[in-house]
Amino acid sequence: MKEAVQLVHRSQRILLSGHLRADGDCLGAQSVLYHAFLALGKEVKLLLPNPPDNRYGFLEEHSPWDLWSGTLPEADLLVVCDCNHLGRLGEMGDAVAASGMPRIAVDHHILDEDQGWTALVHDMTSAASGLLALDFAAALGVESLPLKAYEAAFVALMTDTGWLKYSNADAIAWKAAGELVAQGVDTSRVYDLVYQQAELRRPIGIRAILENLEYHQDGKLAIAYVSQARLAELGGSIEDTDEVLDILRAVKQVEAVALLTEREGGVVKVSFRSKFALDVNQVARSVGGGGHARAAGASFPAEVSLESAVQRVREVMLANYREQGLSA
Repeated sequence: MKEAVQLVHRSQRILLSGHLRADGDCLGAQSVLYHAFLALGKEVKLLLPNPPDNRYGFLEEHSPWDLWSGTLPEADLLVVCDCNHLGRLGEMGDAVAASGMPRIAVDHHILDEDQGWTALVHDMTSAASGLLALDFAAALGVESLPLKAYEAAFVALMTDTGWLKYSNADAIAWKAAGELVAQGVDTSRVYDLVYQQAELRRPIGIRAILENLEYHQDGKLAIAYVSQARLAELGGSIEDTDEVLDILRAVKQVEAVALLTEREGGVVKVSFRSKFALDVNQVARSVGGGGHARAAGASFPAEVSLESAVQRVREVMLANYREQGLSA
């Protein structure tokens, strides 16, 4: 943390970014630091490697971002949020590696230390990168932030803890939630903005996914998937997969789930979740991804078909289930 603080104070032009398809924690952490750096009189630019999850668009109203277009803007420092590997920046990651720009990772995932980080704000025990962003702002000497920054931190915390119901919602997370509410965060408003703005086509998309649901290991493992063709046929959409993952994981005997969705351009994304035992970070790493023990994900190269991706996920889930001693 000390090196990161020194780097920020020495820098005037700061570039903020985060992983592909930025989620609530990634965007929330970025927003907190955007306002913290502005409070320090810095020039701040927020650049995303691709469009974020649509449900968090309301954060752009006070933390405006641009999308990667092939060129890094001039900056003294890059701060990457909720991202442990430059590969999670997509094509932008290659440009960052080639630039030699000093870079700080603000993250709570298992860290890939060979990524040339200049400094770190890193704690795997933190429930959300958004909480690390708040700690970083405090260490920088920013005594108070605008309400919109606290709201962004609340979004980060709530989305990464499943509204404080996941196993990472420890005492520190609950305390932080209370402190953010004390700062004036309207919890009902945040819940509405994040969870009650679904498009009409989403329930149809959920139906399409559940058509392709399979169980393994006597129901301990669940795998579901959907193609773009089927979504188009039914007139459905599935921009966000959290609702489906919760449905699958709610089954009593299910320990872990995998959900594969074919995105625009044919790229297949897989999200993994588990309840208590299976380390899905290990599962995700088997297919080039990563994350946490209870929540992880990966994207397959564009040339990998949905059918092949499903087969591969099926293989690695079963193999990891056995290797982690859970099949007895």
